[in-house]
Amino acid sequence: MKKSRKRLLMFLIFLYLLPQWAAALTVKLASPLPEGTEWDNSLKQMADEWAEITGGRVRVKIYPGGIAGDEADMVRKMRIGQIDAGVFSAFGLKMMVPETFVLTLPGLLKNDAELDYILDTFVPRFDEKFRENGYELLAWSKSGWANIFCRMPVSSPQELFDVSLAVDNTESETPAAFKTLGFKVVTIGLNEIMMGLQSGLIDAVASPPVIAAAYQWFALASYMTDFNITPVLGGLVVSERTWQRIPEEYREDLKASMNKVAEKFYDEAMSINDEALRIMRENGLNIVELDEDAVAAFENVMIGGQHLMVGEGKAVPPALYEELQSELESFREK
Repeated sequence: MKKSRKRLLMFLIFLYLLPQWAAALTVKLASPLPEGTEWDNSLKQMADEWAEITGGRVRVKIYPGGIAGDEADMVRKMRIGQIDAGVFSAFGLKMMVPETFVLTLPGLLKNDAELDYILDTFVPRFDEKFRENGYELLAWSKSGWANIFCRMPVSSPQELFDVSLAVDNTESETPAAFKTLGFKVVTIGLNEIMMGLQSGLIDAVASPPVIAAAYQWFALASYMTDFNITPVLGGLVVSERTWQRIPEEYREDLKASMNKVAEKFYDEAMSINDEALRIMRENGLNIVELDEDAVAAFENVMIGGQHLMVGEGKAVPPALYEELQSELESFREK
């Protein structure tokens, strides 16, 4: 008799939970972040929070370490529904909404205060554009700044003109602009940079410290110029198709959970960047400090590069560039 009651109870529980199980959604999230890192652990924590927030109705399955392919592969797979979400760099976001490239124009943003202000006041205007193109941007991420690492000291734009500069080969506008400015540009993939330094194909690369340390580029490019070229930005994106399948009552809390992940990414990146700089300096890295005249000279060159990437038929429309410039000027006057 007791067994029959127990079976009946289990059957009733099954019937109660069946609709929830049937309605459960698994979000397949692709990440280039190596498995086991603090960044990857933050994503796993977010996945647990999503399951808790939704009572198990939304679950996240993470594909770490780039196993879903490079960013172009990830964007393509999101479009056709093979994956639902991803962690992207600024280059990946540009593939979805080209106008976001304005945020990474070399020399436009100068420091963390300006970056934070623009992320708060200017960037939300891109939300609707992402939706129009089939995506929901859940959170922006930032990971410090890219600096020049070179074989020899670079303390002026002219010295940088004289060396072979590696530029990412995943898009064409930045290399074209740098070439027009007079730089000796070599378009190259991330995994080819070390070989390029070893062979003498390239002399310099723009990189955040953590990447220069992780790939050991600093061993050959042992001089870092203390000038912020561009912020290292990214975003956590889900396909609009998948986002609309998630009950609206959960979306605000899910976004808040994703924003916590972005904050952890930043904290971890800053900690790792600081540690990377310390280790590199102990192992031969030299920091090239710039005086005010040198900083102004670099800024003037970068401004010239910005204008080459702005215009009709280019990623950055002139009106958008002017609006961002106006926002920055207002902020700087405060």
